[in-house]
Amino acid sequence: MIKRLESNRLYLRPITADDTADVCRWRNAPHVMEHFIIRTPLTEEVHRQWLSEKVEKGLVEQYIIVVKDGGRAIGSQYFHHIDREKATAEFGIFIGEPDAVGKGYGPEVLDLSLKHACEDMGLKSVSLRVIAGNEVAYRMYTLRGFKIIPELTQIRDYEGREEKIYHMELKF
Repeated sequence: MIKRLESNRLYLRPITADDTADVCRWRNAPHVMEHFIIRTPLTEEVHRQWLSEKVEKGLVEQYIIVVKDGGRAIGSQYFHHIDREKATAEFGIFIGEPDAVGKGYGPEVLDLSLKHACEDMGLKSVSLRVIAGNEVAYRMYTLRGFKIIPELTQIRDYEGREEKIYHMELKF
């Protein structure tokens, strides 16, 4: 069972099926979708399947990001592709509420998540993928020590244009 995580302004609580409508609304919001690796709209059916096949089986740790002042949920953070033998996982985050973007919540969630990955999950490294045009996220990751894994960098065709996707890693 995953636990609640806390920082100064936020807490991360384990996701539940009751979060489905919010997660779908956030994930399908234009400001999230443009920076997300998978850009097909998320349906409630697909999200519930994700919960039952991944989260409930412990293959994914997913949290809802909540602002302590007011208790408002604003997005989600997750670890997926968790490999317990190699002690690795891939990190993902999205701030779904448009008015919560640019408030410094992303770095706070990342710091809290990396501490959890190292201390509680016993991971040796965390990886992530970021689209080259997402400069805010890229800067946040590099400032925390993530390095590009050149051989895993991808170029993909998305809606008739090439898009570079950096695969990055932080080793503890």
